[in-house]
Amino acid sequence: MPDTVHSELSAYRALLWIFLLAFAVRVAVRCYFGSADFWVNGYGFLFDLAQNIAAGKGIAYGDEPPTGSRVPLYPAFLAAMTFGHKVFLPVVLFQSLIGAATVLCTALLAGEMFGSAAAVIAAAITAVYPYSVVHDTALQETSLFTLLTAIAVLLLLRVRRSGSSVTAAWAGLTLGAAVLTRVTLAPFALLAPLWLAIPGESRPGRWRQQFWAAVICAGAVTLTLSPWLVRSYWLTGSPVLSTLIGYQLWVGNNPYTFSHYPYESIDRSVEEAALKAFHPHENAEIEALGGNEATIDQWFFRKGLEYIHEHPWLTFGNSFRKIAASFGWLPSPRKSFWPNLVHALAYGFVMVLGLWGMWVGRRHWREHIVFYVLFLSFVGVAALFYGHTSHRAYLDVYLIVFAAGVLDQFRSRCLSLTRKHQQKMSR
Repeated sequence: MPDTVHSELSAYRALLWIFLLAFAVRVAVRCYFGSADFWVNGYGFLFDLAQNIAAGKGIAYGDEPPTGSRVPLYPAFLAAMTFGHKVFLPVVLFQSLIGAATVLCTALLAGEMFGSAAAVIAAAITAVYPYSVVHDTALQETSLFTLLTAIAVLLLLRVRRSGSSVTAAWAGLTLGAAVLTRVTLAPFALLAPLWLAIPGESRPGRWRQQFWAAVICAGAVTLTLSPWLVRSYWLTGSPVLSTLIGYQLWVGNNPYTFSHYPYESIDRSVEEAALKAFHPHENAEIEALGGNEATIDQWFFRKGLEYIHEHPWLTFGNSFRKIAASFGWLPSPRKSFWPNLVHALAYGFVMVLGLWGMWVGRRHWREHIVFYVLFLSFVGVAALFYGHTSHRAYLDVYLIVFAAGVLDQFRSRCLSLTRKHQQKMSR
């Protein structure tokens, strides 16, 4: 059997075992924390939406009218897994499977860029990456969002190289699904198809095929998002992805944004400071809007813009504080000493090697633009709104991919030096 075939088979076997390890570790850790922690420390409002979906009441909170505040894919996933009942194990098993699938997808990305050895390294890191191990099974959309985004990026890379219209359509559909899981990916989903139309290094003459791949990808994104936008327009009169965008702009741009954030949850800054500081006439203005989500969101949007207009330099400075909170080595919000230390060591290792890998591979910048846009789109969202560690965590996959490339180069050099030393010793 040729060495290349043998090494490929060895890599596939290793990836299978790593996949099983990733699944088992996630299930074990979540079961250790227990069901009480799962329901108490998760995003309970997402399960509220899931219960109404399962009951046939649509996307709504309790007995309230249908809402367009949250994109629907993760609540729909929860509804399918639980049928609206507070069952712990099915959600944990399926989200552990999603986390393990992300491990495989990370390996495929690394293999696509750096080879099979890098794929195994990337999978091994992702399988035991502490933040992913804990949060892949939390009651939040992070695990599903991370997987869908990684699949979309992988498909985009393959479209870039093959020009396949079918793959372009799947990339667009997956991008749209990721946006319907977390709306902050929308800027990337708008820009990513444009990357497909940029002339490549290896196939500069296939511009027409690349152009149509970009058009098909953009069309598939639009097709995926259209039903949700139509629903929002029917409910509120505004075709928006979320009726919380203006509110979130105000949350990240008011005099009390940093009263608790970033060391604590920004929700505390809102609930314990910003909302309590409202004047009676401001509360009266909100009540006069009659409960329409879109008009209330527009009111908060104006408040956020007013603050930005009145404090331009402070807003500019605060944007760097938000970016630092998102990308800092210590988690935001802060945890106790040991979780902080573990996160700093794991994320610090991945971040340093990942950024170094991006720098080393800068000569392939055309092929890597998709990663630059992914990071810059998040930076823009965090600077304008705000960001916590959980919001940034999906980007760690790509840092791991580039870190795996660096580690594989280091491994190759070590093997080469070892062989040379052995040859000298045998003479």
